[in-house]
Amino acid sequence: MIENFGGNVARLRKEYGLSQEEMAEKIGVNKQTISNIERGVRYPTFETLEKIANVLKAGPIQLFGTMKEIAISDTESVVDRIDDYEDRVQAMMRFAKVFDEQYLKEIDDAFHKTKYIHQLFAAQPSHDEEGNILVNDTGEKKMTPAFFETIPFDQIDNLVKKIDYIKDNQKLL
Repeated sequence: MIENFGGNVARLRKEYGLSQEEMAEKIGVNKQTISNIERGVRYPTFETLEKIANVLKAGPIQLFGTMKEIAISDTESVVDRIDDYEDRVQAMMRFAKVFDEQYLKEIDDAFHKTKYIHQLFAAQPSHDEEGNILVNDTGEKKMTPAFFETIPFDQIDNLVKKIDYIKDNQKLL
């Protein structure tokens, strides 16, 4: 067990993103002490061991165990994560049930209405009698002007003026 200690301390220290110097500062020893502990040249006092465990948030298995023992001890946290993911999947399934056919029909209707409005304001590809898109000599799509562009606003404006004139002068007739 003690032979695993130095390597485990080094691995945990690196997992926490600590340098040997930062680790030494946190537990109140010099950098060389941490180096010696990690290389297995020296072992900590009980007081230093407690500080190392606190800084690395590690229990006896994480500090003294083999990789297999550490993996087995982590099984509980893996099971907890699996339970958490299962809860999330269940929540998603409940949401999917709420999102039933009616909502899908409403979304589909909104999509088609939006597509229709887009066609009113954007040029559209021209089609032949069979529904195929027409192309010009250079291979580009032939476009039909947007419906909005084909509205004769000047003629409509002229008609509105004539109707207003008739309304204003109707009493004279």
